Amino acid sequence: MTDLSQPVWYAAYGSNISSERFRVYLEGGPIPHSPDGRVQQGARDPSPPSGNGPCEIDRTLVFAGEAKTWGGGGVAFLDADSTADIPTLGRAWRITLGQFEDVFRQENGLDEVIPLELDDLDATGSVNLFPQRYGRVELLSMMEGDPVLTITSPLRPAVLNAAHESYLKVIAEGLVETWQLDPYDAARYLAAMPGNDGVVDFDRLTEALGVPDA
Repeated sequence: MTDLSQPVWYAAYGSNISSERFRVYLEGGPIPHSPDGRVQQGARDPSPPSGNGPCEIDRTLVFAGEAKTWGGGGVAFLDADSTADIPTLGRAWRITLGQFEDVFRQENGLDEVIPLELDDLDATGSVNLFPQRYGRVELLSMMEGDPVLTITSPLRPAVLNAAHESYLKVIAEGLVETWQLDPYDAARYLAAMPGNDGVVDFDRLTEALGVPDA
């Protein structure tokens, strides 16, 4: 029987590297800074993470799809089954397996939890639990004896789409918080990612982050 209290590291990216944003996956409540005021149900166990820190994910960060939660713009995915010249800057949250299942459920807008068997990941490295959106769970590595897991799409999104400024602002704030990046460097990093490149208004983004004019 799966031990839902087993610690795992959730290798988050996108808006989930922000502590303010990630908190509502566990505690529930409205998504901070979301234009549509969507509310998360929270996890069965609302306890805070027992640890966290910066992590690099060897996948390309791309922006695709449409999310009403974030003004109809694209959202972050990892390019499935690829490695990256520039790793994705993420944040590893140490949570329980049960909490990870609840994050997965909320990421996919599901009413019921889909159980995750870690033995399946040990055998294959990844498992597709749901056919849409963030339906794939990947085992990236081990850290301090616990598995490092991430969530992305089963397939690379075919149509890229630039992210809304509200979403990029939350990610940039998370990059500053996690990696101690200068806000200008955080904005430049995000504006260069596939989907955003050549589309995101860099000046507006830096203005939203409070970056002074050069």
